Amino acid sequence: MRIQARVYELELEVPFAIARGTTAKHAIAIAEIEWNGVKGYGEASPSAYYGDSVEKAIEAIEGASEILGDDPFAIERIDRDLRQAFPESPSGRGAVEVALYDLVGKIMRQPLYRILGLAGIDPPMSSYTVGVEDVATAERLIGKLNQFPILKVKLGFGDELGLLELVSKRTRARLRADANEGWQVGEAIEKINAYSKRFGIEFFEQPLPKTDLEGYRELRRATEATIIVDESVTSCQDVIRWAQIVDGINIKLMKSGGIVEALRMITAARASGLRVMLGCMVESSIGITAAAHIAPLVDFCDLDGNLLITNDPFHGVKASRGRLTLPSAPGLGVEPVA
Repeated sequence: MRIQARVYELELEVPFAIARGTTAKHAIAIAEIEWNGVKGYGEASPSAYYGDSVEKAIEAIEGASEILGDDPFAIERIDRDLRQAFPESPSGRGAVEVALYDLVGKIMRQPLYRILGLAGIDPPMSSYTVGVEDVATAERLIGKLNQFPILKVKLGFGDELGLLELVSKRTRARLRADANEGWQVGEAIEKINAYSKRFGIEFFEQPLPKTDLEGYRELRRATEATIIVDESVTSCQDVIRWAQIVDGINIKLMKSGGIVEALRMITAARASGLRVMLGCMVESSIGITAAAHIAPLVDFCDLDGNLLITNDPFHGVKASRGRLTLPSAPGLGVEPVA
């Protein structure tokens, strides 16, 4: 198998803001694996928060040439070896792994979701993320926000109350909240109880710092809200650690290192009685489509990264008012934009 990588810069329609900062552009790495004339594609959308970078992703993708061998079906073995060789780039490892799954699907002439045994199961509706620096920006986006039945509102900075009031009054969407570690325990208890009562928030994602296990235990004692952790969980071991403390986990291919570990995390979460969310970074349609293929296994979806950008280099999964429709073509079903 031959593998190559190229860098591509995604441009956001509106600067994307969370509690840790704002992004207007985001560099990704696209992996292409070729075997007997068949090509598979994967994507690395690295996050500096997890110690990853596009440079590390490129290193992992190009370094995979020494690991791949000539059997595209050896995904578990390749995942193990990549994890040992490139521990600092989960997105790079994930790009290689997803490209292999795409390749295998094309060899077998079946979409990935069929190979995984997920035919006939619809994925959950996806939310659309409201990550803006001020309420005025959100107001300008109201027409677009009204196209989605579920909105995930980024909190932990700015005029939280004003933003929640705007989207609750000007849309008919169900609301979810994500503070990205932006609150401390006392503040979180007060806000979770108040926002739950006033806005009917479906769940709260990562309200506290990722290592504050005792703080999350206090939230469980002091609130009745559903609490999901994201930054706290990147592996199957993390799922087990948090199983008795929160209500659910958010899995992202870019932090788990790909589909293999994501499937392990889903299995561990189900065995532990946790609810499962499938999320994303700012990504092109390669990464979003890959995640959508395993979405029938989860309770909640937040697969909107490709909807936030203006220059998607690939076509893939379709999202109409939050409803995900997977391509019927073999593998991921993604195609480069002409």
